[in-house]
Amino acid sequence: MTASSDLIQALRAVDGSRIWVDAPMAPFTTIGTGGKAAVMVTVVDTPALVATLKILDGGASWFCLGAGTDLLVADEGYPGVVVKLDDSFHYVEGMPLEPDSVEGPVTVTVGAGTLLPRLAIVVGEAGLTGLEFACGIPGSVGGAIATNAGAYGSSMAEVVQEVELADGRGASWMRAADLTWSYRRCHLPAGAVITAVRLTLTPGDSAEVMKHHRSILQRRRRSHPQGVRTFGCAFMNPSGGGAGRLIDAAGLKGVRRGDAEISRVHANFLVNLGDATTADVLALMHLMRQEVKRANNVLLEPEVRLLGARFPWDSSSDASQGPPGIHE
Repeated sequence: MTASSDLIQALRAVDGSRIWVDAPMAPFTTIGTGGKAAVMVTVVDTPALVATLKILDGGASWFCLGAGTDLLVADEGYPGVVVKLDDSFHYVEGMPLEPDSVEGPVTVTVGAGTLLPRLAIVVGEAGLTGLEFACGIPGSVGGAIATNAGAYGSSMAEVVQEVELADGRGASWMRAADLTWSYRRCHLPAGAVITAVRLTLTPGDSAEVMKHHRSILQRRRRSHPQGVRTFGCAFMNPSGGGAGRLIDAAGLKGVRRGDAEISRVHANFLVNLGDATTADVLALMHLMRQEVKRANNVLLEPEVRLLGARFPWDSSSDASQGPPGIHE
């Protein structure tokens, strides 16, 4: 991995940033595969992020990293700049002082780096409803917005009121209604990074909300692999059916390439059993896609983002539109 000395010097000069050259990416992804990034920049506040993005606007390739879910990094690495938000972007503001103490909708402001499962618990314990579906969904709040994360018929689009976006010109709030939302994607302005979000939640009974939480968590634990390294779902659900069911029907549960395996619990999950490479994972994804196409004439589209390479089917005749343009 290489980056120009002028670029590195300019990034180092930003007040409130930390620079890591040739940064290993595997530890920053939940699947635990991939090579190095040419540069990783961690920013401690929004002014540092804006200054960093202004430098990168000069033409450098860059990517904003959240919690590392829904992300694969090429074994060859990423020749650009990875931007990561510091822990100062982990916060929740506007919570009721006492559980079950408010009437009417509540607006909660959340930092983009806050972990989504933790947020779901915090608001649930306060008796606020609307995020129960997010129980157990890994990732950061910023990543959940960018991918319009959801489960069990609900998604982030239903609770987002406003999103704070930063680019090289500054930071400002944008109404959720002015963004375009679709299945597993929020179409953000080019070059923008989510720094915070305002959610509209509804008061409820904390005991009932947490009972619902536990029910959802139990359901996820029965149907999703637990205690393993995985990025989550490999493919988006096609219209009219679940990707996992189609992959399972193709007889692919438990198939391995190296130390990568199609989960025996849920066929739309790929797990790293030890020293899997991204190439191992991509080989399985290619197989899953081919077999589902052969058996059902359905082309699965990836839910995971691939950084530093192209999916193996992008140049093949059965590729439709390639990977979705999400970021995590």
